[in-house]
Amino acid sequence: MTVPYILRKNHLTAREDDYSAKPVVFESINQEELVKRVATKHSSLNETDILLAVKAYETEINEELIAGHNIITPMCNISLSISGVFDREVTEFDPEIHKLKLNYRPGVDFKNTTDQIHLVKITAAEVVPEIELFEDAESKTQNDKVTPGKAGTIKGDKLKINTEDAEEGIFFVGEDESSFKVVNFLRNKPAEIIFMIPDTLIAGNYHLQVRSKMDGKSLRISELDFELTVD
Repeated sequence: MTVPYILRKNHLTAREDDYSAKPVVFESINQEELVKRVATKHSSLNETDILLAVKAYETEINEELIAGHNIITPMCNISLSISGVFDREVTEFDPEIHKLKLNYRPGVDFKNTTDQIHLVKITAAEVVPEIELFEDAESKTQNDKVTPGKAGTIKGDKLKINTEDAEEGIFFVGEDESSFKVVNFLRNKPAEIIFMIPDTLIAGNYHLQVRSKMDGKSLRISELDFELTVD
Protein backbone atom coordinates (compact mmCIF):
# COMPACT_ATOMS: atom_id res chain seq x y z
CA MET A 1 0.00 0.00 0.00
CA THR A 2 1.32 3.45 -0.96
CA VAL A 3 0.78 6.40 1.37
CA PRO A 4 1.69 9.96 0.27
CA TYR A 5 3.42 12.45 2.53
CA ILE A 6 4.45 16.08 2.36
CA LEU A 7 7.33 18.05 3.87
CA ARG A 8 6.43 21.07 5.98
CA LYS A 9 8.59 23.83 7.40
CA ASN A 10 9.16 23.24 11.11
CA HIS A 11 8.18 26.56 12.71
CA LEU A 12 9.21 25.35 16.17
CA THR A 13 12.91 25.82 15.40
CA ALA A 14 14.93 28.75 14.07
CA ARG A 15 16.59 26.66 11.35
CA GLU A 16 15.58 27.57 7.82
CA ASP A 17 16.32 24.05 6.54
CA ASP A 18 14.34 22.20 9.21
CA TYR A 19 11.34 20.33 7.81
CA SER A 20 9.04 17.64 9.14
CA ALA A 21 7.18 14.96 7.21
CA LYS A 22 3.42 14.50 7.48
CA PRO A 23 1.33 11.66 6.01
CA VAL A 24 -1.54 12.91 3.86
CA VAL A 25 -4.95 11.77 5.10
CA PHE A 26 -7.61 11.53 2.40
CA GLU A 27 -10.19 9.65 4.43
CA SER A 28 -11.00 8.83 8.04
CA ILE A 29 -12.74 5.49 8.56
CA ASN A 30 -15.15 5.34 11.48
CA GLN A 31 -16.48 2.24 13.22
CA GLU A 32 -19.72 2.16 11.23
CA GLU A 33 -17.81 2.11 7.95
CA LEU A 34 -15.42 -0.56 9.26
CA VAL A 35 -18.37 -2.76 10.21
CA LYS A 36 -19.86 -2.33 6.72
CA ARG A 37 -16.57 -3.31 5.10
CA VAL A 38 -16.21 -6.40 7.28
CA ALA A 39 -19.77 -7.48 6.41
CA THR A 40 -19.03 -7.00 2.71
CA LYS A 41 -15.95 -9.23 2.89
CA HIS A 42 -17.60 -11.90 5.05
CA SER A 43 -21.00 -12.86 3.68
CA SER A 44 -21.76 -15.07 6.70
CA LEU A 45 -21.71 -12.02 9.00
CA ASN A 46 -24.26 -9.21 9.13
CA GLU A 47 -23.67 -5.65 10.29
CA THR A 48 -25.91 -5.91 13.35
CA ASP A 49 -24.13 -8.97 14.76
CA ILE A 50 -20.70 -7.49 14.04
CA LEU A 51 -21.57 -4.23 15.77
CA LEU A 52 -23.01 -6.06 18.79
CA ALA A 53 -19.85 -8.14 19.10
CA VAL A 54 -17.62 -5.07 18.79
CA LYS A 55 -19.64 -3.18 21.40
CA ALA A 56 -19.53 -6.13 23.81
CA TYR A 57 -15.77 -6.44 23.28
CA GLU A 58 -15.21 -2.72 23.90
CA THR A 59 -17.44 -2.75 27.00
CA GLU A 60 -15.47 -5.65 28.47
CA ILE A 61 -12.17 -3.85 27.84
CA ASN A 62 -13.52 -0.70 29.47
CA GLU A 63 -14.69 -2.62 32.55
CA GLU A 64 -11.33 -4.37 32.93
CA LEU A 65 -9.48 -1.04 32.70
CA ILE A 66 -11.76 0.48 35.34
CA ALA A 67 -10.88 -2.51 37.54
CA GLY A 68 -7.20 -1.55 37.17
CA HIS A 69 -6.18 -4.34 34.80
CA ASN A 70 -3.85 -4.06 31.81
CA ILE A 71 -5.20 -5.12 28.42
CA ILE A 72 -3.07 -7.26 26.09
CA THR A 73 -4.58 -8.08 22.69
CA PRO A 74 -3.19 -8.78 19.20
CA MET A 75 -4.40 -5.32 18.15
CA CYS A 76 -3.16 -3.17 21.02
CA ASN A 77 -1.88 -3.16 24.58
CA ILE A 78 -3.42 -0.71 27.06
CA SER A 79 -2.01 0.19 30.45
CA LEU A 80 -2.57 2.84 33.11
CA SER A 81 -0.10 5.49 34.21
CA ILE A 82 -0.16 8.49 36.55
CA SER A 83 1.44 11.80 35.63
CA GLY A 84 2.27 14.66 37.98
CA VAL A 85 4.71 15.21 40.81
CA PHE A 86 4.36 13.63 44.25
CA ASP A 87 6.46 14.90 47.13
CA ARG A 88 6.53 14.91 50.92
CA GLU A 89 3.65 17.36 51.09
CA VAL A 90 1.59 15.75 48.32
CA THR A 91 1.38 11.97 48.60
CA GLU A 92 -2.29 11.46 47.77
CA PHE A 93 -3.67 11.56 44.25
CA ASP A 94 -5.01 15.05 43.53
CA PRO A 95 -6.95 15.44 40.23
CA GLU A 96 -5.94 19.10 40.15
CA ILE A 97 -2.26 18.11 40.01
CA HIS A 98 -2.17 14.55 38.76
CA LYS A 99 -3.68 12.80 35.77
CA LEU A 100 -4.58 9.16 35.29
CA LYS A 101 -3.83 8.25 31.68
CA LEU A 102 -4.33 5.37 29.29
CA ASN A 103 -1.25 4.27 27.33
CA TYR A 104 -1.72 2.55 23.98
CA ARG A 105 0.87 0.45 22.15
CA PRO A 106 0.48 -1.71 19.05
CA GLY A 107 -0.20 -5.38 19.75
CA VAL A 108 1.68 -8.24 18.17
CA ASP A 109 -0.51 -8.27 15.04
CA PHE A 110 0.06 -4.56 14.37
CA LYS A 111 3.72 -4.11 15.26
CA ASN A 112 4.81 -4.72 11.67
CA THR A 113 2.01 -2.80 9.95
CA THR A 114 4.31 0.08 8.98
CA ASP A 115 6.60 -2.36 7.19
CA GLN A 116 3.80 -2.93 4.69
CA ILE A 117 3.37 0.76 3.85
CA HIS A 118 5.31 2.35 0.99
CA LEU A 119 5.75 6.11 1.36
CA VAL A 120 5.89 8.49 -1.60
CA LYS A 121 6.57 12.23 -1.35
CA ILE A 122 4.22 14.67 -3.04
CA THR A 123 4.30 18.46 -3.17
CA ALA A 124 2.30 20.44 -0.64
CA ALA A 125 0.46 22.16 -3.50
CA GLU A 126 -1.36 18.91 -4.18
CA VAL A 127 -3.12 18.91 -0.81
CA VAL A 128 -5.06 21.38 1.28
CA PRO A 129 -5.36 22.67 3.89
CA GLU A 130 -2.18 22.96 5.96
CA ILE A 131 -2.56 23.68 9.69
CA GLU A 132 0.49 25.26 11.32
CA LEU A 133 -0.92 26.06 14.77
CA PHE A 134 -4.00 26.43 16.94
CA GLU A 135 -4.41 29.27 19.43
CA ASP A 136 -6.83 29.18 22.36
CA ALA A 137 -7.88 32.74 23.21
CA GLU A 138 -9.02 32.02 26.77
CA SER A 139 -5.89 30.17 28.00
CA LYS A 140 -3.58 32.10 25.64
CA THR A 141 -1.83 28.86 24.66
CA GLN A 142 -0.77 27.38 21.34
CA ASN A 143 -1.25 23.73 20.34
CA ASP A 144 -2.18 22.80 23.90
CA LYS A 145 -5.45 23.80 25.60
CA VAL A 146 -9.02 24.12 24.30
CA THR A 147 -11.65 26.20 26.10
CA PRO A 148 -15.24 25.28 25.16
CA GLY A 149 -17.42 28.22 24.20
CA LYS A 150 -14.47 30.58 23.67
CA ALA A 151 -12.66 31.80 20.57
CA GLY A 152 -10.04 29.73 18.78
CA THR A 153 -7.75 30.47 15.85
CA ILE A 154 -5.99 28.23 13.35
CA LYS A 155 -3.24 29.54 11.10
CA GLY A 156 -1.66 27.96 8.07
CA ASP A 157 -2.19 27.81 4.32
CA LYS A 158 -5.24 27.23 2.09
CA LEU A 159 -7.48 26.97 5.14
CA LYS A 160 -10.63 28.70 3.87
CA ILE A 161 -13.61 26.34 3.86
CA ASN A 162 -17.05 26.33 2.30
CA THR A 163 -19.32 26.71 5.32
CA GLU A 164 -22.36 25.82 3.17
CA ASP A 165 -21.01 22.31 2.53
CA ALA A 166 -21.96 19.91 5.33
CA GLU A 167 -18.87 17.76 4.75
CA GLU A 168 -16.42 20.63 5.03
CA GLY A 169 -15.48 22.39 8.24
CA ILE A 170 -13.42 22.38 11.41
CA PHE A 171 -13.90 19.38 13.68
CA PHE A 172 -12.72 18.40 17.16
CA VAL A 173 -12.47 14.60 17.27
CA GLY A 174 -12.41 12.93 20.69
CA GLU A 175 -10.62 9.79 21.80
CA ASP A 176 -13.89 7.87 21.45
CA GLU A 177 -14.22 9.14 17.85
CA SER A 178 -16.99 11.56 18.83
CA SER A 179 -16.92 14.54 16.49
CA PHE A 180 -17.79 18.16 17.31
CA LYS A 181 -18.19 20.54 14.38
CA VAL A 182 -17.54 24.27 14.56
CA VAL A 183 -20.64 26.24 13.54
CA ASN A 184 -19.75 29.87 14.35
CA PHE A 185 -17.01 31.64 12.39
CA LEU A 186 -15.58 35.09 13.02
CA ARG A 187 -13.04 34.97 10.19
CA ASN A 188 -12.66 32.52 7.31
CA LYS A 189 -9.55 33.25 5.26
CA PRO A 190 -6.94 31.06 3.52
CA ALA A 191 -4.22 31.86 6.08
CA GLU A 192 -6.37 32.19 9.19
CA ILE A 193 -9.73 31.05 10.54
CA ILE A 194 -11.15 32.44 13.79
CA PHE A 195 -14.11 30.62 15.26
CA MET A 196 -16.04 29.81 18.41
CA ILE A 197 -15.02 26.50 19.96
CA PRO A 198 -18.08 24.24 20.45
CA ASP A 199 -19.37 24.59 24.02
CA THR A 200 -20.36 20.90 23.98
CA LEU A 201 -16.77 19.70 24.34
CA ILE A 202 -16.23 17.73 27.53
CA ALA A 203 -12.98 17.12 29.42
CA GLY A 204 -10.54 15.00 27.45
CA ASN A 205 -8.11 15.00 24.54
CA TYR A 206 -8.99 15.99 20.98
CA HIS A 207 -7.56 16.05 17.49
CA LEU A 208 -8.28 19.15 15.43
CA GLN A 209 -9.20 18.51 11.80
CA VAL A 210 -9.90 20.78 8.86
CA ARG A 211 -11.90 19.08 6.13
CA SER A 212 -11.98 20.73 2.73
CA LYS A 213 -12.71 19.82 -0.88
CA MET A 214 -9.77 20.71 -3.09
CA ASP A 215 -11.47 20.13 -6.43
CA GLY A 216 -15.04 20.55 -5.31
CA LYS A 217 -15.54 16.78 -5.20
CA SER A 218 -12.94 14.97 -3.10
CA LEU A 219 -12.79 15.66 0.63
CA ARG A 220 -9.31 16.30 2.01
CA ILE A 221 -8.59 16.06 5.73
CA SER A 222 -5.74 17.86 7.47
CA GLU A 223 -5.01 17.28 11.17
CA LEU A 224 -3.04 19.38 13.63
CA ASP A 225 0.13 17.57 14.70
CA PHE A 226 -0.58 18.26 18.38
CA GLU A 227 -3.22 16.76 20.66
CA LEU A 228 -5.43 19.36 22.33
CA THR A 229 -6.86 19.09 25.85
CA VAL A 230 -10.03 20.26 27.55
CA ASP A 231 -9.42 20.29 31.32
